[in-house]
Amino acid sequence: MEIREIVVPEINVVHDLPQVAIPQAPPVTLDLGVPVINLPHFNPMDMEPDVQPPKIVPPKVSPAEPPAVKPPPVKLPKKEQPATTAPTPTEQPPVKSKPLTQRIIEAVPTIPQAVNTAGTSAIAVSAALATPLLLKAIRPTIKKLAKKLQKALGKKVKVESVYERRKFQRSLRK
Repeated sequence: MEIREIVVPEINVVHDLPQVAIPQAPPVTLDLGVPVINLPHFNPMDMEPDVQPPKIVPPKVSPAEPPAVKPPPVKLPKKEQPATTAPTPTEQPPVKSKPLTQRIIEAVPTIPQAVNTAGTSAIAVSAALATPLLLKAIRPTIKKLAKKLQKALGKKVKVESVYERRKFQRSLRK
């Protein structure tokens, strides 16, 4: 048996080694000198005026002319002269009180007033009780109409996930 000789192939340095990304010169980190490009600069305004501005004199305003037609005279109401002596309680006429039945009859509302009040309260109560039911019935219809309108206008309709559709359906059951 023969033992073979160990042979190491030659490595061509130019072709076989990977390129290393080391820069040839370090980046500039110091500001030295004046830039080569002429950049525009800012010259602030001089706040010391050379010439005083002229004084502004307001024009003279003449008083307005009175109107040609005189307004009609205002009639003041006449004040009644108070009586010199205050009436005594005995001088006042006695107050006649209405009988109880008459006062009750006057306090009872008329038939049109009662019908109007009852109708208004019935509509208010029924609207308050029917609101949740109406919302459950109307909301899906409005939502479908809005989607159709958006589709007709050419807008992209957001596709709801299964989770969102189930969540909406469960909200209708409550």
